[in-house]
Amino acid sequence: MKNGKTVKKIIRALGIVTVMVVVSGCTTFDNFKNTYIDKKEDITNPVITIGVFEPVTGRDSASGKQEIKGIELAHSIYNNVIGYEVRLLKVDTQSSVAASETAIQSLIEARPVAIIGSSGEASSLVASKYIEEAAIPTITPSAVNPLITEGSYYFRACLTGSQIGAGVAEYAYEELGSNKIAIVRLKNDGTTTAAVEGFEDNIKKLAGRKSAAICMNLEINDSNEDIDNAFKEIIRNNADVCYTPLDTQIMDKLFTLVEKYNRTDIIFLGIRNWGEDDFVRMMKKHPDIKVVFPYTSVLESPNEATDALTEETRKFQIEYANMYGSEDIPTDNAARGYDSYLLLINAIHRAGSIEGRDIREALHAFENIKCVTGTFEFDQSGNIIRSVNLSTLKKGKIVSEYTTKKAEKASDIAQIEKAEGEEE
Repeated sequence: MKNGKTVKKIIRALGIVTVMVVVSGCTTFDNFKNTYIDKKEDITNPVITIGVFEPVTGRDSASGKQEIKGIELAHSIYNNVIGYEVRLLKVDTQSSVAASETAIQSLIEARPVAIIGSSGEASSLVASKYIEEAAIPTITPSAVNPLITEGSYYFRACLTGSQIGAGVAEYAYEELGSNKIAIVRLKNDGTTTAAVEGFEDNIKKLAGRKSAAICMNLEINDSNEDIDNAFKEIIRNNADVCYTPLDTQIMDKLFTLVEKYNRTDIIFLGIRNWGEDDFVRMMKKHPDIKVVFPYTSVLESPNEATDALTEETRKFQIEYANMYGSEDIPTDNAARGYDSYLLLINAIHRAGSIEGRDIREALHAFENIKCVTGTFEFDQSGNIIRSVNLSTLKKGKIVSEYTTKKAEKASDIAQIEKAEGEEE
């Protein structure tokens, strides 16, 4: 009998250890820290759970694991809010629709006060209806599909595709002053449709008449023949700036042609994925080509600070290196995972409540909350209103290049449906 009780105690202890503990804060960090974090821990404190709905396996696992690292970093720094000990409960979406549906249902049954996730677009879409029904405030660090935040409880810590495209357009037209902009996109690539539309729409507004500064708009397959033809069209149209929301392999082939024909004067604008390791490594073969892409660099030194970076960014840099080592470079996904956690904890702190409706209202009430990737303010649909940060590569490092002058607002569902109707 005694042995049985001992085994039960061990199992209970192991169960507690496997659920990770986390807490944090943003602009009100000093007061928040003095009030709650520096208090001596009381093991009798009540406990609340924040769910982590991320892919640990499957095709989206790389970004999912990065976001979890950011969340766990915040966990390592802070551990309670308004008198509650905060724990993380993680579920694996497995990067699949079926597994995501099971995972979100299981997570909701655990009654978390809030949820973070997912990095996968499809997983977040699947989860959205369950999150709305359960009235649990949720933040996706990186999913951009506008349908995800159609309900009232889902928020996002990243810009939508249309916001990003509009920001890239401002850089191309106003900062670079180009009137010869080429667009080369992949056929049937739904992941970049919103960004391209946002780019075209903003060029139209900035130029004063429809597509005045766009000299070509081409859809291609990923074949060598199509890539060759795209390059020839770029040269024929005398483009000096190219918006090419294409993957690493296609850009590698295109850049090889650019160098072969000595056209490294052309500036190439791309997508957020260009900040990932495979693209950065590929660019070491093409050091003379300038690339600019939407990405909030958290790698810069204090002498290279931009308006996009905050005191929390510096804290993140230091603590990330302490936790994961100086050789482990923090990614945009890790920073957004960190921010998602900070935003939820601040909302709970400001609401003084763990009720879903109160936390949601606190998130909507945020104004210029400073976190790692910049300031946060949400529109009525849970999308952030923020300037777009663009980065470039210098000596193999991601560094800030430009921050748009105007904070971009996301298109709501009604606007998107209206635009689609006009196209038809």
